[in-house]
Amino acid sequence: MNLSSSLTTLDLIESGLRGNFPNSIFCFPNLKKCSLRGNENLTIDLPSSNWSNPLQDLDLSVMDYGRRLPESIGELKSLQSLSLSCNLEGSLPASIGNLYQLTDLSLLLNNFNGQIPTSLANLTQLTFLDLSRNQFSGPIPVSIGNLRQLIILDLSSSNLSGQIPSSLANLTQLTSLDFFDNQFSGSIPDSISNLRQLPTLDLSYNNFSGQIPPSLANLTQLSFLYLSNNQFSSMLPPWIFTLPLLESLYLNHNQFQGQINQFQQNSLTHLDLSSNKLQGSIPNSIANLVNLSYLDLSSNHFSDLLELDMFSALQNLETIFLSDNNLSLRMNVNANFTLPKLTDVSFSSCNLSEFPNFIRHSNGLKTLVLSKNSIHGNILEWICEKDDLEILDLSHNNLIGKIPNCLPKSLLVLSLQANYFDGNIPFGFSEGCGLLNLNLHGNQMDGLLPRSLVNCSTLEVLDVGNNSVEDTFPHWLESLPELQVLVLRSNKFHDFV
Repeated sequence: MNLSSSLTTLDLIESGLRGNFPNSIFCFPNLKKCSLRGNENLTIDLPSSNWSNPLQDLDLSVMDYGRRLPESIGELKSLQSLSLSCNLEGSLPASIGNLYQLTDLSLLLNNFNGQIPTSLANLTQLTFLDLSRNQFSGPIPVSIGNLRQLIILDLSSSNLSGQIPSSLANLTQLTSLDFFDNQFSGSIPDSISNLRQLPTLDLSYNNFSGQIPPSLANLTQLSFLYLSNNQFSSMLPPWIFTLPLLESLYLNHNQFQGQINQFQQNSLTHLDLSSNKLQGSIPNSIANLVNLSYLDLSSNHFSDLLELDMFSALQNLETIFLSDNNLSLRMNVNANFTLPKLTDVSFSSCNLSEFPNFIRHSNGLKTLVLSKNSIHGNILEWICEKDDLEILDLSHNNLIGKIPNCLPKSLLVLSLQANYFDGNIPFGFSEGCGLLNLNLHGNQMDGLLPRSLVNCSTLEVLDVGNNSVEDTFPHWLESLPELQVLVLRSNKFHDFV
């Protein structure tokens, strides 16, 4: 049997192949499908001519080719699916526009540069186009509006700039539009409001400015809206809180102003309005968002006396960040609710005077930041029961007494600076300690610097400055391979350095 003439399908996905792949196989006369995806150590050399004419499906993704895509790729007139994620470089050849039968084109994770060729507009059968994570330059070609069958369009992290062309209004079949992490500027065009079937819109990490156009209220199918890390500076549009299917809303790191309207939907699972200039009260309708798992309202200008009981109905809540506003958080003395799924809490600068009760019963807690408050008393022993706790920041409070030796072994960051702790530094740093950052600066700690710190081989920051530690100079710390910051000042260390 002559394999070169009989072979129609070659599937070698993730086969661990090495060496040089014979490029003559790409020229076999009856080859219709060739997939070499995931053979990272296989070297390929694409033919400069005489490709197999019947080839319909070519997948060379997750490979290391590292050369230019030859103009000969345009010979594959029968090709319907093309996936090339193999460190291709140079410009995308204009001949790509000759592949009139293409329905799926994936060129992500390459190093293409130059402008996207206008010939791409010839591929009118495309339903899937992914050019993400390349190094293109210039704007999106206006002719992209010819691709009226597109369902998925992903141009994220591709170094594109300029304004979004109004011709996008023609792409009425889109269900996902992803322009994340480019350099697009100007206003969001009204033309996007024509994409009535769109459930996912991602324009985050660009330079868009102005207001969110009111016409986007027509996108009633939106489930995921990402506009974070831009330069929007208007009031938040009231319609955004009425979209009936909205699940994820990310407007963080902009310059939005004014107050938040009452929520008219209860479909939200993720809400991030952090790092804006929002003010006023947090609307009490947030208590109706019973599906909410992620809430970040930090770094705004909210000012209110906020009863934490407001969140008692949010039993799916995993993350709540309210730090760095002008809020005063209070807990009703009779309240006894729990948030069983809670993992991450940040209430820095929230005028707290005590530990919130509901944290005590959150057994899966990973992050607890209560810094810059007025919490007084001792560290409560229940913190020792948080076996998953990785970040504990109680700095800049009025805590007193001794630091318990039972702190969780899972800790990566322990920040207790600027309190009134006294006694010895905890000595129970066991083998395999994973601490990255230990900050006890500005307390009243005394005794010795615990030798068990040598077990924390990943430690990068150690700050015990401004205490009363009395010990010989800790030469033994040189055994910590990752240590970058060491602060020992204003203690009673002695002996030769």
